[in-house]
Amino acid sequence: MTQPTEQLQRNKPDRLREADNDLVFSYLTMRNLIGISGILLPIVLYFFTHRGDEDKRIEPSISDYYYTSHGDVLVVLLSVLGVFLFTYKGYTWIEKALTTIAAVCAIGIGFSPTATSAANSLSIHKARETVPQLGPLPVHFIFAATFFIAVAIISLKFFPKKDKHSLLRINGKLTQKAKRNRTYKICGWTILACLTVMILYFLVEPAFVKDFPVVLVFESIAIWAFGISWLTKGETLWPDGEHYIKKAYRQAKATLEQTQQPVSN
Repeated sequence: MTQPTEQLQRNKPDRLREADNDLVFSYLTMRNLIGISGILLPIVLYFFTHRGDEDKRIEPSISDYYYTSHGDVLVVLLSVLGVFLFTYKGYTWIEKALTTIAAVCAIGIGFSPTATSAANSLSIHKARETVPQLGPLPVHFIFAATFFIAVAIISLKFFPKKDKHSLLRINGKLTQKAKRNRTYKICGWTILACLTVMILYFLVEPAFVKDFPVVLVFESIAIWAFGISWLTKGETLWPDGEHYIKKAYRQAKATLEQTQQPVSN
């Protein structure tokens, strides 16, 4: 019995599916934009937020940057990340559902701020000690936890490919695809480990780390792991052969040179 076209396409390795896709450049670019957005988020907030003389040099969490001079920057960056994730189609409806959930959560994190008793002196938002809750949990926390779970599942389940014949070279060394698979696994488990640490921190609130920005550190690690995973999927890391942007540039340059050659009689 002949398999439906959609099923046959889904069973193809990524490389073959993308080779058949006229939008392969856009596919890889979208993955890289998602990864870059994630990696830039903590960096932009840490190093470019303006502070008064009496303000903390670093916020307790990334979410607390909502109450700084870069509060709107946080919202915009999360919204951009959400749009990129929503635009990404994936190869199965489950993967698309997960990226859509992550997109909604990214935007939700930005527009459902965390609670705080004291804002940065240069903050563009007033401090909010009470925020919307769903049952016993703040909506902000639900969005954040769901986001990390969704992107961890994508990294662990949908990014790695299991066609073993393409994971080892003849000499027994790992192929680029195998290295990417390993990176996805490391990133996915790192995200889940960081989320677990943050949940335990909120439940226990150990006094010996009260002056250490536990949430900020582990949020950052998780977001960077997310970004690295997507950069790897976009083949900025561990590419098969020539990087797709360099290849596109070389081909465009060759085409331009051909069109500029004089036509012989």
